[in-house]
Amino acid sequence: MSECKNENMEKLKDKAVNIIFDLITDIPDSLHNPTNTPEDRVKLLVQQASLKSAAVSATLSIPAGFTGILTAIPDIAAIWRIQAQLVADIAATYGKLALLSREAMVWCLFRHSAASLLRDLAVRTGSRIAVQKLSTTALRKIVEKIGIKISSTFLSKTLLRAIPAIGAVGNGAYAYYDTTEVGKTAITYFKALVDQDSTSEANEAENVDAGSNTTSTND
Repeated sequence: MSECKNENMEKLKDKAVNIIFDLITDIPDSLHNPTNTPEDRVKLLVQQASLKSAAVSATLSIPAGFTGILTAIPDIAAIWRIQAQLVADIAATYGKLALLSREAMVWCLFRHSAASLLRDLAVRTGSRIAVQKLSTTALRKIVEKIGIKISSTFLSKTLLRAIPAIGAVGNGAYAYYDTTEVGKTAITYFKALVDQDSTSEANEAENVDAGSNTTSTND
């Protein structure tokens, strides 16, 4: 029994890692345009994505046992795709879609659920968040660790998923919460980039004014 569990755990981890890595290396495009007042729009985007994720999760039909969990991975990946699209839409709304890298996508998707695994990926200085650029090998190692954590979580919820009514409600509620947290992380990240640009522009303007004043004084 233990050997079977370990084997299924390994299969689950491999499936999760491959799906996540494919997801972050193929950044989705967005139909949303930048706006000077993004706050209301991004809140609506988060709400819509959270409700969609909850609906997808609640309607999943998952058989009991480890085999059921393995066959559910493609359906669970649909929730990750919803979340990845949400991150892209938030980035586009803030006018920062071009800065949505693989590393930034990993940070936004899993910062709330695997913070300890991502502590070397980003550096926070005040309100500024700087995501480190990683090699494909280094990034995959992080994704593998995330895959192990996700696999453990799925297996721990096996009994809940085996009860259709309770499982549907619980999974739907968790998907809503999970997607909302992804949205919050993405908003914080891309808003910080906008604020950083605004601060830089303000400093440049002050330097120009100071230079002009110096020139006028010398004249």
